[in-house]
Amino acid sequence: MAVPIGITSEGNVLVQFVPVIAAPGVPKLTEISAAGAVPLHCALTKDGLALGGDQQTGTDDRLCSRQSFEIPGSYTDTLDITYVHNPQATLPADNLAYTTLKQGVTGYVVVRWGKPWETALAVGDKVDVYPVTAGIQRKQAPEANSSLKVAQKMFVTGPVARDVARGHGGDIILGR
Repeated sequence: MAVPIGITSEGNVLVQFVPVIAAPGVPKLTEISAAGAVPLHCALTKDGLALGGDQQTGTDDRLCSRQSFEIPGSYTDTLDITYVHNPQATLPADNLAYTTLKQGVTGYVVVRWGKPWETALAVGDKVDVYPVTAGIQRKQAPEANSSLKVAQKMFVTGPVARDVARGHGGDIILGR
């Protein structure tokens, strides 16, 4: 059996907040990298991209069977973020996540996995697109030997586009 090659997550995840994507299932590179797109990856803490969810279980009972069967039911995607906070920042870049993600702001969190965050998006890069509404910004209790932080729920408001890959001409095409 071949052992699959793994890749470290440290430094190999790009996360951006994008205010507008016309078709979230097929976003364009021009939308993901537009002037209003805000890079979040360097503001997020190492554990600050908390993706989760849940899937309900349905039953598929049959008159002829003594056993109950299961079927997949509705599911929920969740996204919580934690980022550093500089309340006295004089440069906008030093507090960009906090000033951008005010409660009620809508947009998309775009995540690229498995390439250095410094590498520009390219043809074939797979991304996940989360349509979100920003929840309340919750300042976290100060900790010894740590930066000030804010935690925030990002309410997932529509279908998540998973593993879509950027194609030629600036369009994103399905990467499966």
